[in-house]
Amino acid sequence: MALEELLREANTIPGVEGSFLLDENGVVQASTLPARYPAESLASAARIAARALGALEASRRRVQEVEMVFAEGRLILRRIPAGYLGICCARQINRPLLDLALNPVIRSLTTALKERPSAPRRPRASTPRLSTVTQDLVKEGQRLVEGARTRGLLLRLLGSAGIAYHSPSAARYLPAPAYLGLELAAPSGQGKAVGDFLEEQGYEPFARFNAFYGSRRLHFRKPETGWHVDVFLDAYEMYHRVEFTKVLAQEDMTLPPTYLLLSRLQVVEASEADLLEIAVLLLDHEVVEGDQPEAVDLRAIAELCAEDWGWYRTATMNLERVARQVEGWEEPDRGQVRERLERLRRAIEATPKSLGWQMRARLGEAVRWYQTPVRIEGGARPDMAIG
Repeated sequence: MALEELLREANTIPGVEGSFLLDENGVVQASTLPARYPAESLASAARIAARALGALEASRRRVQEVEMVFAEGRLILRRIPAGYLGICCARQINRPLLDLALNPVIRSLTTALKERPSAPRRPRASTPRLSTVTQDLVKEGQRLVEGARTRGLLLRLLGSAGIAYHSPSAARYLPAPAYLGLELAAPSGQGKAVGDFLEEQGYEPFARFNAFYGSRRLHFRKPETGWHVDVFLDAYEMYHRVEFTKVLAQEDMTLPPTYLLLSRLQVVEASEADLLEIAVLLLDHEVVEGDQPEAVDLRAIAELCAEDWGWYRTATMNLERVARQVEGWEEPDRGQVRERLERLRRAIEATPKSLGWQMRARLGEAVRWYQTPVRIEGGARPDMAIG
């Protein structure tokens, strides 16, 4: 019996609106949800659920069920052999009746899954294999963001720690960071308050740098660890500029995936680590048109590149580099990253270019198209640019 037919049996239980089946990596295997649930939204929700379950299990707790209650209903995600069964149902559903009626459905699904041809099993994305340094940096970043929140300050992670936090595949593919530091985003109106907060947390300011560039960026260092912290105000500005003010509060811990990706696409002299960070972001996040949770907005990237030839040149150059960087990856990861790279490239090329873009394109690479990176006093990362 097809998986969809078995799921329809679950739909006959009073109070059940629809159901779906995920594999252990959060990939949708079958769904009988009503048409008003778009496939993209289901895939996004599945990734979120799989990441949440993986995080819980990484703490050595075997999670059998996760339940999320909403204003008009509830979502129950139950572990079954080889995956998870999702049930969308009424908020006030009779749970004992639901549990009793689901037992034969789960047995049938388990049998059907065992009879399916087995696919090569890829490592669990949630397996905790991040380098110790990366784990420590992510934890410190979380501590600072949460501590700032208690003060009424808007602070978000970006850069390598933000990517590692947002992308489960970082555990499999990213090396230990060469730069021991954090990159944070904040609104310029809170710059002084954020600086005071970081000093209270034991970070020493680079006084001369902050006095000169403090309206756009602040720099600190923690003597005990040697870790650096860069706070970007209103925009992430290195080789190119990307403004993030409108999306700063969109997520609880990091900037959205689109802006994490842009923070690496803009690196002209991209290292292997930079390219791998682009790859894991694209592996873990669908590429879609428009702003959607847990996804990369290709329209936003394409429009940015259509306005600024310099952005266009650097971004397309790095898309090509990433395609070569993942040549040694196994399928299906390699194919998925390359397909999303190609979707980005096609969108960038197809978007109508501004008059300024066309005029600048005539000069090409004969004239430098990016800001000159500067080295911060004290040995911080050399590719931090201030124009």
